[in-house]
Amino acid sequence: MSHCRMNDGTMLYFETYGEGDVPLVFLHPPLMGHVVFKYQRDLAKDYRVIFYDMRGHGRSTWCEVTNGVLEVHVSDLLTLIDYLCLEKVILVGYSAASMLALHFALIYPQRVNALILSGGFPKVGTWLLKQQFNIGIELVSMGQVSYLSWILAYSHQRNLRDFQELYHYGRMANAIIVQHMYACYRDYDCTEYLHRLVHLPILVLYGQFSLHIRPHRYLFQEFLPKVKIAYVSRAFHELPTKKYLAFNQLVDYFLKKM
Repeated sequence: MSHCRMNDGTMLYFETYGEGDVPLVFLHPPLMGHVVFKYQRDLAKDYRVIFYDMRGHGRSTWCEVTNGVLEVHVSDLLTLIDYLCLEKVILVGYSAASMLALHFALIYPQRVNALILSGGFPKVGTWLLKQQFNIGIELVSMGQVSYLSWILAYSHQRNLRDFQELYHYGRMANAIIVQHMYACYRDYDCTEYLHRLVHLPILVLYGQFSLHIRPHRYLFQEFLPKVKIAYVSRAFHELPTKKYLAFNQLVDYFLKKM
């Protein structure tokens, strides 16, 4: 448990577990912080796992960013990877953070061994998903970070302790940072560049019932013919917590077959 200093003075909080040769860096969606991956600590038995709070989230500090939002988060991630003296990493992006993983891989392909995207999408391509982003932006702009944190904590919880931890962590997020990230991800689209990642091992996971997100698989399959798509039965979108056993098993199987 430590902090890594960015060029603008922002301090990123991170945790690292395990001694494996394969470093996995987990990327959380807006508002949630690294605690959404608490059940992925089990992977430290075989891999080195790294969790961090993006700027403006959890125990990380922040400096306001209004332009080049995604580029700043890419720069933060690169600085953290360099700080940890990692030559190459496997990025595990959850939900909207799959876009950060994709964007990083497009800019720094030489630093990425593979991508694992849980509920991933290269653009917001369904009407319902776009409305979810718009609602998130509206709630944050109205000062309702606490309410949005409650919604996300409730949807991801397995028990009361999970809810309390996720809710508390969500409330720690900076509203300005969260709002800018939501807007950036809503408008992001890297589909025309996906072919550049054709050489990279990529696993995309979807819950069986995540009907507003699962259709994005066609975008990956169109541009990345070797992409691995896996579905978790009787599951919605919240795979890292609600279906963590299946999530961890699929990640482990993919990595061992690389």
